[in-house]
Amino acid sequence: MIDFNSFLDNLEQLGEDISSKTFLLAVSGGADSMVLSSLFKMSNLKFEIAHINYHFRGEDSNLDQKIVEDFCTTNQIKFHLKDVSEEEKSKMTSLQNWARKIRYDYFFRILEEENLDYIVTAHHLNDELETFFINLSRGSGIKGLSGIPTNENSILRPLLKFTKAEIYAFAEENKIDFREDKSNEKNDYLRNKIRNQLTPKILEIFPQFLEQFGESLSYLSSVNDFYQNEIEKTFQEILMDENEEGFTLNKEILFRKPKVLIIEIIRKLGFTGIEIEKIMNAENGKFFRSSTYEIAIKRKEIVCHKRN
Repeated sequence: MIDFNSFLDNLEQLGEDISSKTFLLAVSGGADSMVLSSLFKMSNLKFEIAHINYHFRGEDSNLDQKIVEDFCTTNQIKFHLKDVSEEEKSKMTSLQNWARKIRYDYFFRILEEENLDYIVTAHHLNDELETFFINLSRGSGIKGLSGIPTNENSILRPLLKFTKAEIYAFAEENKIDFREDKSNEKNDYLRNKIRNQLTPKILEIFPQFLEQFGESLSYLSSVNDFYQNEIEKTFQEILMDENEEGFTLNKEILFRKPKVLIIEIIRKLGFTGIEIEKIMNAENGKFFRSSTYEIAIKRKEIVCHKRN
């Protein structure tokens, strides 16, 4: 079960002097975010709550909204609601990316309008495991394998060290109401397949896997911090020219660096997998295009133009 003092320690490590800060909690009505809300209430911190109703699950969506709204009414917490319209849904392409953009655009707008300091989400250690496998399957670099950031772009995630089982235990012990999203039981998406099929099998074979995975992730995160610093130093070393349209890199200096740094610099330009190998072996005059850059391979330079 979640230890309250451990939660406070985690939160204090994410931001300086948390007692003077104000927070916006992203709350869906599920166990994770309702436990997060209760922990903040117990902490006597200054916070508001935001909820997104996508209206994808009919009455279930409205009941999710109600449990969050009732919590706010009971505890006199300011409640913000984003009621997603049919017009907004008509613009949807990829469901998960669209939904993520909708909610974070809304959260950051409230942050500015209410003059709050941080957005807080209820991501936990099981989410870390799912994200690790997703990124592993996509050939991600060390950054993608080193975990969900605990503090990035004004977003705090103080539950990352706790498992889903610990969250459920805390909810039961403290009689915290929450609702289960039944759509999570479907295996329509890769994340759900990992959650419902892969993770239970791993925990059946290795019951302590999540705790040990958390320790490994902490180490990977430290390695990644060092690694990203080296990548940035290398990038500044090879940067020859820069303007609004793009920049030029010194190819000769770059290609004398360790292969792992060359790969990460090229990855920064939006390339992955076999494309990176092709660029590393490309002859003078070759052109390549990613989602973010068009690059031209010269004898001594790599000329990079931003794409609109």
